[in-house]
Amino acid sequence: MNKLCLVVVFYLLPFLLWAQNKNAVYFITEGLKNNPTLTENTNLQQFFQIQNDIITAQNKKPQVNFTADYIFTPFFFNNGHIISITPNPSAKAYGYDAGLSNGGLYAGQLNVAIPLFNNALIKPLYDQNKIQASISAFSRKQLEQDLKKLIIDQYIITYQFKQQKEYLQKIIDQLESRKPYVTALVKQGLLQQNDYLLLDIQQTTSRNDLLQLQFAYNNGVGLLKNLAAIADTTIFDLEPPDISLQPAPAEYYYAQKFRLDSLNLLAQQNVFNLKYKTQVNAIGSTGIYSSDFSNLDHNIGLSAGVHLLIPIYDGKQKKLNERQNNILLTNQQAYRNNAALLQQNNIRNAKQQIMQWRQTIVLLDLQIQKQELLLDIIKDKVIKGQVTVMDYVHALQDYAITEKNKALATTNVLLYTNQYNYYNW
Repeated sequence: MNKLCLVVVFYLLPFLLWAQNKNAVYFITEGLKNNPTLTENTNLQQFFQIQNDIITAQNKKPQVNFTADYIFTPFFFNNGHIISITPNPSAKAYGYDAGLSNGGLYAGQLNVAIPLFNNALIKPLYDQNKIQASISAFSRKQLEQDLKKLIIDQYIITYQFKQQKEYLQKIIDQLESRKPYVTALVKQGLLQQNDYLLLDIQQTTSRNDLLQLQFAYNNGVGLLKNLAAIADTTIFDLEPPDISLQPAPAEYYYAQKFRLDSLNLLAQQNVFNLKYKTQVNAIGSTGIYSSDFSNLDHNIGLSAGVHLLIPIYDGKQKKLNERQNNILLTNQQAYRNNAALLQQNNIRNAKQQIMQWRQTIVLLDLQIQKQELLLDIIKDKVIKGQVTVMDYVHALQDYAITEKNKALATTNVLLYTNQYNYYNW
């Protein structure tokens, strides 16, 4: 056994002993669980729930606050005093009008404001928050769909390397099984020494190709682990991909998305229109409110009332805002129509590619059957010295190329099937 063979066996042995079988579902499940963007989206659902509580707190719960004020309003040159604080200054004193300033202000008040009759006011806020939560949930579906496609595509490509390794190992086994016979024929003088060298060179080349495929497979599995955010260092042996064409949904994702986007624009319009609703608030306060520090203990009281706000005119902003939203809705419809067209084109192209590559596989299967029959005939004739080793090696090389082409065609069928499912949702 030469050195390259030892390297291949040494490198592959751990994979044979400790490899764990994994399928595409495993990587998808781990990817959906570990992806930080999806985790962020899940947390946003809690954000929108809290936003509902904020809307309730701001618009239905009493708003209570405490205020304290001290205003210093002195009079100058009042009855012989340079500075004095009084609500009754002399006519010659200098300072603010006592009727307006009262000589100062001392206040400490507990204030309460209670919104009244505003259920109709806060409903648009709840509706807007609900639609935004739905948009966020739908964006999660798009993130999941994108991640699934990436993982499945990488899985298919990586599995292709495993397929190529399998048929290449068959060729190596055939070459190994012929070598003793060729050696014996060389010793008998029925074959030339270069025939043995040619067989040995082909076997070495195939083993090197096998090693490179193993490297490519390992890198592919590494990329899969990264996509799924898996820290597991265990060696994985991929199972055959199980992918089939999915039926069309009752409603395509893009249609739901654009419907929600349009509803969000309408919700924004409804929230904007809240400024034109009549608002009523009950207000009250209690505490100290005085302009005479010496009489503070008698200036403790309370007040209550109702605040009414009726919008009348603001320069027709409501109609202008509606016109803006109508423009945005028109743009949304244009994008929706374009998305529908692109989706149908992508689905049709994927189905066409699947059909073409399946036809290619049928032809390659026929070619492989004939090549396997030819190899069975040639390998016996090589032993008898009726054909050259060169002919046998060429037949093996042609067989390897056909097997590789079939693996690529099978991979393309799976990739376009995955692409079809990606758009058909």
